[in-house]
Amino acid sequence: MNAPDPAEWAEIAPHPGDRDLPAGRHELHRDRLLTAIERESRTPSSSRMLRRPAFALAALVLVAAAGAGLAVSSGDEPPEAPPSPQASRSAARLPPPGAVAKIRAYGTVRELTDSADLVVRGEVVSVADGRSVYRVAEVLYRAPVAPVAPVATEITVGTESAGSPGRPSVLYLVLSDPQARVYAPLSGDFGIFDLAGETATSRSSAMSVTGLRAEDATGAGRAFVTTLADLRQLASERGGA
Repeated sequence: MNAPDPAEWAEIAPHPGDRDLPAGRHELHRDRLLTAIERESRTPSSSRMLRRPAFALAALVLVAAAGAGLAVSSGDEPPEAPPSPQASRSAARLPPPGAVAKIRAYGTVRELTDSADLVVRGEVVSVADGRSVYRVAEVLYRAPVAPVAPVATEITVGTESAGSPGRPSVLYLVLSDPQARVYAPLSGDFGIFDLAGETATSRSSAMSVTGLRAEDATGAGRAFVTTLADLRQLASERGGA
């Protein structure tokens, strides 16, 4: 087959640089491009318009939840103010009648003496209705009060654990009910010493001091043993009897 003549090929083939589109195609592509540009320009605005109601709804929900929480916390009555430190200390100093006052662990007999309103030697006469009638044989220490009144021969101790009737003891007492003149041992068994002659032994090994003027770690968990003369000496050092 013979190759076509170049002149003939030029007549039947388009010019290599002529890349124009057929008639009408320019307008079609321009319209499509303008439509796409317009759609893209509207899309961000539409998204913002859609997001604004959602944000507004979320804000309303948060405000409503905060209002509901305030209503629940406030209730029908205003919240009760916390007690002042002075009121708390007063409540701690004034226990209900019959309660054991100044509950604490005492380490020495000196601490007991310094905290007591009354230190007496004697014995329980009778026990009834959660109280003991205690016959006082000797007052080792009495806190100064105005007016100073003598200690009665028999006093009321607001516990049945002061001892069995006829059992000699030394009690370190606090005035738990001033109006009824009812006393209570300091911190329960800490304030009770049983007597056997001139020997004084703490009532409890678990609730016991460990020394006269200084604590002794080796005496922890054991009943403390001392003499009645030592208890008298410590009481006289404080004065007021």
